[in-house]
Amino acid sequence: MTLLAQVDEAFAPDGVLSHMVHQFGARPGQTEMARAIAQMIDDGGVLVVEAGTGVGKTFAYLVPALLSGARVLLSTATKTLQDQLFGRDLPQLVKALGLPVRIALLKGRASYLCQHRLALARQDPALDDRTMARTLAKIEQWAQITRSGDLAELSGLDERSPVLPHVTSTRDNCLGSECPKFRACHVNHARREAMAADVVVVNHHLFFCLLYTSDAADE
Repeated sequence: MTLLAQVDEAFAPDGVLSHMVHQFGARPGQTEMARAIAQMIDDGGVLVVEAGTGVGKTFAYLVPALLSGARVLLSTATKTLQDQLFGRDLPQLVKALGLPVRIALLKGRASYLCQHRLALARQDPALDDRTMARTLAKIEQWAQITRSGDLAELSGLDERSPVLPHVTSTRDNCLGSECPKFRACHVNHARREAMAADVVVVNHHLFFCLLYTSDAADE
């Protein structure tokens, strides 16, 4: 079956999406967009699509991308949408379509907890301020249970918090393979997961770093 036929079948009023995805309803604009993407995947080239609110753009590009069987890099404008794709939309569609697809989320270095820097922060007098100390204690508690080290998991943490530079790394202060926490490094783990995945979700900032730098995840 061609990719175009698979897309038509998935988006049909009685197709797999209507049975498996909560509150799914077929929309002409969504199906047209999905068909155009499927055709572009088959034929090659570049496709630019503009669609208004309510069309269902996310499913329109995810379904043909997943059904194509190709390795896919999805880039979003914001980290919030990035988290939505990885945490909700992609798992839902992978299950509905019954595909053995491995997905991964990759953000810049500053989005991940650095365990070595966290250990140093405990001794940093700059964090003696009561508010900063409370934030640090919250991060320490979460650090014991997180698998990904993605700071977006930590609810209530302000992304502008002055504590964050003390518990994340940069290209300049990262110790690399000399780090005592190197084997457990969340950044390295995220990179390995991305290398092994069929679908990787990034954001535009990281995407363009991938194009123009040799060490994109340092951004």
